[in-house]
Amino acid sequence: MRATTKEELKQVLRALADPQASAPPTETCLNIAPQDLFDAVRHHGIEPAALPKLLEALPQEPPYVALIDGVRERQFLANAKCLNLEAHAKRIMLAIEGAGLQAKIVKGPVFTSALYEKASDRPFTDIDILAHPSAVRAIAPLLKDAGFFHSRRWIWDKSRSHMEQKWVLLEDPAIVIELHGNLVHNAGLRRHISFGFDEYMTVAGGGDFPAAAHFMTAVIHASASHKFNRLQLLVDVLQAVRRLEDRDVEHLDQVLDQLGARLEALVCLDLVDALFDNFTATQAQEKLSGRRDYRRCRRLVTADAVFDTWNDRGHRSSMRRNTFRLAQHVVPRS
Repeated sequence: MRATTKEELKQVLRALADPQASAPPTETCLNIAPQDLFDAVRHHGIEPAALPKLLEALPQEPPYVALIDGVRERQFLANAKCLNLEAHAKRIMLAIEGAGLQAKIVKGPVFTSALYEKASDRPFTDIDILAHPSAVRAIAPLLKDAGFFHSRRWIWDKSRSHMEQKWVLLEDPAIVIELHGNLVHNAGLRRHISFGFDEYMTVAGGGDFPAAAHFMTAVIHASASHKFNRLQLLVDVLQAVRRLEDRDVEHLDQVLDQLGARLEALVCLDLVDALFDNFTATQAQEKLSGRRDYRRCRRLVTADAVFDTWNDRGHRSSMRRNTFRLAQHVVPRS
C-alpha cells in the first residue's frame, strides 16, 4: 500500500458520508491506511451511512474484518438506543402537549424521519426539545415526573447562560433529554443570531414550510453550535437542501434577515456545494445572496477546513473556524 494522499481520503469520505452516493472505488479505499480511514469515518460521525459502503468496497480480510465489526457493533447499540429514546420522547411530548406548552422536538428523530430514507443512516444520541422560554420552567416538573433529573456541573455550570438544560434518566444515565430555550448557546453570539421557539415557528411559517425549518435547524446546529467540527453536521444540511422547493427558498429569503442568519445559511450552502456538488445548493446560493452576500466571511470556512478537523496538523482548520466565529460576532445582520 502506497502513502495515502489527503485528496484520496477526502474523495472516500465524501462518498461514505452522502447517504445517496455510491460506494467509493475499492482501489482508492485500499490506498488509505485502514486505521486512518476508520478513525476519520468515526470522527466525522458518518459510520451509519458508511457501513454498507465499507462492506461493499473493502475485502473481508484482516484488518478490515475487525474494524468493520467494531462499526457494526456500535451501530447496533446506537439503533437500540434510538428506539429507547423515541419511546421516552413520545411520552414526554404527550405530557407537554397535554399541558398546552409551546415546545417541539428538533434534530434527532425529526431529521431521521423527515430527511433520511433509512432511519439507520441517522441515529441520534439524545432528544432535543426546543421550548419557548416561558415554557421551560413548566416543562421541568413534567421531566421529573417522567423519571429524569436536571444534571448540572458542580462549578461553572452554564445551563442558564447557554439556555440549555440536560435531563438524565435516573434508571439509565445514557438516556438524555436536552431542553433548549435557544439553539444558539453562546450568549454573546445570541445577541446577533437567535434561534429559539419563536424563530423556529417563523421559519416554519406556522407549519407551512417544514422543509425550511429543518434546513435552518441544521444550519444553526452546524454553524452556530458546533463550528463545522464534523462532516455529519453538513450531511444533515445536505439532506435538508435536497428537500427544499422553490417556495421554501423564497420563504427563506424573506425571513433570513429577521433571523439574522443569512451568513450562516450561505456558508452552509457553500460547503454543501463544495463537499457534495449539489445543484440545489448552488441554486439556493444564488437566490439567497442577493441582498448581502458576505463573500469575504464565506471564504473563511472551506471544505478542507471541515475535512481537516479529523487531523488538524498546524491547527489551520481550528484557526479558520474560530476566525469565522469571530466574524459572526461583528458582521452586520440586516
